[in-house]
Amino acid sequence: MKKNEDKIDVSQVEGFVRQILGWREYVRGIYWKEMPDYSKMNTLENHNKLPEFYWTGKTKMKCLQHAISQSLTEAYAHHIQRLMIIGNFSLLTQIHPDEVDAWYLGVYIDAIEWVEMPNTRGMSQYADGGIIATKPYVSSGNYIDKMSNYCGDCHYNVKDKLGEKACPFNSLYWNFLDDKIEHFQDNHRMNMMLALLNKMKPNELANIKEKAQHIMENLDEY
Repeated sequence: MKKNEDKIDVSQVEGFVRQILGWREYVRGIYWKEMPDYSKMNTLENHNKLPEFYWTGKTKMKCLQHAISQSLTEAYAHHIQRLMIIGNFSLLTQIHPDEVDAWYLGVYIDAIEWVEMPNTRGMSQYADGGIIATKPYVSSGNYIDKMSNYCGDCHYNVKDKLGEKACPFNSLYWNFLDDKIEHFQDNHRMNMMLALLNKMKPNELANIKEKAQHIMENLDEY
């Protein structure tokens, strides 16, 4: 082993300490302050069911296939996998936060309710209406492509919104923004994306919403 190869970088130490002394104490405080009402919050009124592939990992979407399979096998996943792949898809498909909450609590080895619930129901699913986070953590496939190597050999094309091979995240993302626009129209952090949504041609948006609706009604086919 080369000299200093086993040294931990300052940024790694900072990230760990900040999580323990900062974020975890923050969500612990939120949990004790807001419970028991917090466990029933569903501000965005999402009611869809968790797809079966959350328990098998059998999906053609490479990012979800890998992140879910790893979660089921190892009871662990990276923050980006939890928030911006599994959590993102759960919110875009408008799954009931109770079902998402129960899945995270049951799957991850580090999921104790006081830390899991504010992170899942609050930060990931925005079911608390902004108590934890100032905006929903949602994205199209473009963000996943930038943050990972999943998209290169995926069954779907990350660049497309429509068509059989279009990445499901894309149509779901714009559909979500349109469906929930009344919740975000006064949120300055959403201004740019809502402005892009408003510039979309009506027929294009209609086609995107039709595609998204088909995905949400047939999740286990994707």
